[in-house]
Amino acid sequence: MGKDVFFYSFTLEPENDSPQILADYANRYGVGPGWLFLTGNPEDMELLRQNLGFAWSDPELDGDLTNHIGTVKMANEPRGWWGAAPSYSDPLQIARLLAWMAPEEGQRGTIGTLPMDHLPQEDTGDTGADKGGSR
Repeated sequence: MGKDVFFYSFTLEPENDSPQILADYANRYGVGPGWLFLTGNPEDMELLRQNLGFAWSDPELDGDLTNHIGTVKMANEPRGWWGAAPSYSDPLQIARLLAWMAPEEGQRGTIGTLPMDHLPQEDTGDTGADKGGSR
């Protein structure tokens, strides 16, 4: 992160979230280089939110901040690719989407790679007790 992948989180409550409050939040969660927390005057933040597509089309739904679950949007600007996932998605799924958006140098096709040996293995609950046998 911070070289080819960048994260930008912006507040929905700029009147409450000062740069210092957002810096404290980032420090509390160990956020490193390449991830910025943004605030500003309310009009600019609203314009940013609207233009990036983080708004409901129904103004009543959009006005209720409890309806905003958070969305991870991603882009590969040179290729014109855009994608999104709910921020509460499985982190592995978000990592897969990011890898898909950023193929490795010289790679053909559109799929990037994940370092699978560093990822936790999914527990399928299979103990292997019924392998090779008949029912």
